[in-house]
Amino acid sequence: MAGSEPVTGLFSPEAMARAWLQVKANGGGPGVDGKTIRDFEARLEENLEALRQELIRGTYRPQPVMRVLVPKPKGGLRPLAIWTLRDRVAQRVVYDYLEPIFEEGFLDCSYGFRPGRGVEDAVQAVLSHRDDGCRWVVDADIKNCFDSMDSRLLMRFLRRKVRNRIVLRLVKTWLDARIFNPAPGEKGRAGASQGGILSPLLCNIYLHPFDVEMTKQGLRLVRYADDFVILCRHNREAEKALKAAERTLARLKLNLNPHKTRIVHFDQGFKFLGVFFLRNEHFYLS
Repeated sequence: MAGSEPVTGLFSPEAMARAWLQVKANGGGPGVDGKTIRDFEARLEENLEALRQELIRGTYRPQPVMRVLVPKPKGGLRPLAIWTLRDRVAQRVVYDYLEPIFEEGFLDCSYGFRPGRGVEDAVQAVLSHRDDGCRWVVDADIKNCFDSMDSRLLMRFLRRKVRNRIVLRLVKTWLDARIFNPAPGEKGRAGASQGGILSPLLCNIYLHPFDVEMTKQGLRLVRYADDFVILCRHNREAEKALKAAERTLARLKLNLNPHKTRIVHFDQGFKFLGVFFLRNEHFYLS
């Protein structure tokens, strides 16, 4: 379990400056306050120090989060959270603290948003399993994964390895942050929705028990954040793998999208991470 780092060390001027550089490099537009990267940088030292003091004193509160809808690769629209720059900087500091704590425990089957890993590594894993005779594939889609992650369950996973109460309180504050412009019928809290600095890491933390259970059953899982495939030698094995995935995700209060989840053979072809796999070939679609 991670030790409780003094708050002044966690939010040191150096940590704040590193976080800002990462936020600036990632780019992105302004949040509800309208402040752009140029605006923030015009008074950078003042803005970072004011934010640092709020974090140290415990007076920091996130501003409401804007939601925009962007097209999904597999169809439909995905809500994207737009945080203010000050909130993104604060999240990045906490991200830098949390990542090494959890990274050491993540499994090899997880490729998304991890240091030294990427899409090409996941593609090569799929090809390796294919060449080893696993030509039946569970091509799965988790229904609204980021918006469906249960905040209480997520906080339970965090508490297993993180003792720093300030960090835990901040994460809960971001999960509970108010949505500025929720759609009709949509929950009014940000949760772990995509767009936040922490969202990819929180997704990997939340789905780690899924990775553990699938690999414990000897299944060849390749997961990239909320996208995954399971590669099997036989159709019957794929059917069992699909049922196992459904059961395990249900325990995490997640569901597969029945309209976008299927069992397919390499001879039929399927798309994963922007790559189309067909028989013994694969083609990059963008």
